[in-house]
Amino acid sequence: MRLQWPNPSSLKQATQLHARLIVAGALVHPVSTTLLLKCLTGFSDRSADLSYALNFFFQIPDPSAFQWNTIIRTCSRNHRPRESLHLYHQMRRKDVPPDAYTFQFLFKSCGLSAFVLEGQMVHGVSVKLFPERYGHIANSLVHMYIEFGWIDDAMRAFGPIVQKDVVSWTTIIGGLVKFGSVDEARKLFDKMPVRNVVSWTSMIAGYAKAGRAEEAVQLFKEMLSDDVTPDTVAMAAVLSACARLRDLKLGKWIHQLVIEKRIGISSNLAVALIDMYAKGGDIKSAYQIFDSMDHKIVPAWNAIIDGYCKMGDIDIGRSLFEQMDSPDIISFNSMLTGYIQSSRLKEALLLFAKLQMSGLRPDKFTLVGLLTACANLGVLSKGKVLHAYVEQGLVKRDVFLGTALLDMYAKCGKMDQAMLVFSRMEERDAQTWTVIISGLAMNGMGKHALEHFCLMKNKGLRPNAVAYVSVLTACSHSGLLEEGHMFFDEMSSLYSIKPEIEHYGCMVDLLGRRGRLQEAIELIETMPMEPNAVIWGSMLSACRLYKNTELAEKATKHLLELEPQEDAVYVQLYNIYIDNKRWADACKIRRLMEERGVKKTAGYSSITVGGQVHKFIAGDQMHPDIMEIQSMIGEMTERLKLAGYSPITEQISVEMDEEEKEQALFTHSEKMAIAFGIMKLPSNLPIHVLKNLRVCEDCHSAIKLISKIWNRYIVVRDRSRFHHFRDAHCSCNDFW
Repeated sequence: MRLQWPNPSSLKQATQLHARLIVAGALVHPVSTTLLLKCLTGFSDRSADLSYALNFFFQIPDPSAFQWNTIIRTCSRNHRPRESLHLYHQMRRKDVPPDAYTFQFLFKSCGLSAFVLEGQMVHGVSVKLFPERYGHIANSLVHMYIEFGWIDDAMRAFGPIVQKDVVSWTTIIGGLVKFGSVDEARKLFDKMPVRNVVSWTSMIAGYAKAGRAEEAVQLFKEMLSDDVTPDTVAMAAVLSACARLRDLKLGKWIHQLVIEKRIGISSNLAVALIDMYAKGGDIKSAYQIFDSMDHKIVPAWNAIIDGYCKMGDIDIGRSLFEQMDSPDIISFNSMLTGYIQSSRLKEALLLFAKLQMSGLRPDKFTLVGLLTACANLGVLSKGKVLHAYVEQGLVKRDVFLGTALLDMYAKCGKMDQAMLVFSRMEERDAQTWTVIISGLAMNGMGKHALEHFCLMKNKGLRPNAVAYVSVLTACSHSGLLEEGHMFFDEMSSLYSIKPEIEHYGCMVDLLGRRGRLQEAIELIETMPMEPNAVIWGSMLSACRLYKNTELAEKATKHLLELEPQEDAVYVQLYNIYIDNKRWADACKIRRLMEERGVKKTAGYSSITVGGQVHKFIAGDQMHPDIMEIQSMIGEMTERLKLAGYSPITEQISVEMDEEEKEQALFTHSEKMAIAFGIMKLPSNLPIHVLKNLRVCEDCHSAIKLISKIWNRYIVVRDRSRFHHFRDAHCSCNDFW
């Protein structure tokens, strides 16, 4: 009987053919069974379809090796690796010898499902049966070990391959790139006799993922020079490098290349284009690509939302976010970061609550971002809520998250809580130690900071340049001159760390605070690099403290050359002249500011109440609660004077009578913020104020008394340190 074999185009047609062959009695024919099995397995993309194919297979009296391979491959392709291995064992029991293709499919099954023991067993059998290692067997074996995460074993499997084809090279290069061994991958890439678009793309993507964007772009250009036409994957990879470089011009050139070479814009390529334009600052073009997508995948939404948030257009980003059917954790994190960077903490926390109700689980990046916001804004109460969330085990705790927690407590002035978090951390890296040392330094606990630095070294952790900045800052804030010299010297002598300008800055600040002005000048003049404005600014501050007009003028000369529009320089020298009653020189400075169009930056203080940041400037009249605040200021004035407070009116240099000067002092921004805190915060909560400038002498004196009169714990974080006020005492010991 001659078989007329049609070509079925669906599983339904294949099953109908199956029935016809049974009726015709032709099913026992080996050719018909093989071809029908091939058709059935070709359409088996569902569990029920695969079951049908398996049932048909087991009706075949004596399946051939080809038929066994067909059904094994089908199970592997349908992510049923256990069935693949089970079929292999049945095949061996029926004494059907496996061929090279059998092992190719088995290696794939074991790799996809991480069946390590089974994979090693099958590898052993294949070596006995095929010691010559056919290329397709070896390639699958290399891929299996890459899937296991055993890159060394993959390299050992790759090495002995006699005839390495382009698949062999590409597989091992892709594996090395996957495990971050980009340089090793490049060595093999350079040895390849023939490179295809996949091998080029693997290397380009590897460089981009490793943050080596310049090398990714350079390799892409070499690819074009080699007359290899990039595909959508290659284009997406190089565009991600452009996004990292924020190189809009280069990104536009690559986009034009996509158009010229008529490369189809896949969803992933569209996402890469959106991300490139957004990070390059061309949000309009980014949105045009986003809007042109017929099917907007979640990563596309995330890229455009992140772009708007990074540009500061938070409300547009939120509008897009609300249009998403199913935002993922990346969508939430982009919006949260946008709110945080715009100091809109209340909205960030409301969105975090929405995230919790959505069923999605916040990741460590979510919490680290929120903790960083709480740290920068001094919002202790919200930081504690986030800490409680971590303690519930709802997110995996690691050194990254633990360090963010202790940083939040340190920057909120709660060093006792920061130390508790630190003591409970199972793992501490150099960054963790540096954060705790810096926290102790900023909070006026210099000696404790130095003790922890010694503990860090005793634990075998090598301090880096950043750690030494924290240590020298601790010495500066606590006036530890001898210790400062010792640590500055040991940087180079013990650890071969070359002091950078930040370290010299700390030493100049320390010498200046201790009144060693001449030594500070000598250090500045012998520095191996040009001193910056920060160093001369420290020198100028020390000159005002110790009323050294001559050195102040020298420091000012350098500062005006470096930062001619920086108002603080003029103001400092003006105040020094006023302190020394050099009225004519003070007037000259004021005229110079006017001639150069330099305006004094307004000092401001902020306090967070109920998740909302309240900002005050001196003499503020715009706050909605201004009447209550002024009433509290009046009460503060009376009670302070009864406690012996005397306003330091000498700080006011403008011409006005004493009463007006006193009123001006009481409308300083930090006093207004503290008055608001007393009004709005429960007595058991600390009043945490952030100040953009150095706390003035009068406010410092007044706040000490306020802390005792109202029995409040007040923390003021100015531009350089924390001041903890309790019971008429400050943690800085009046050394600031």
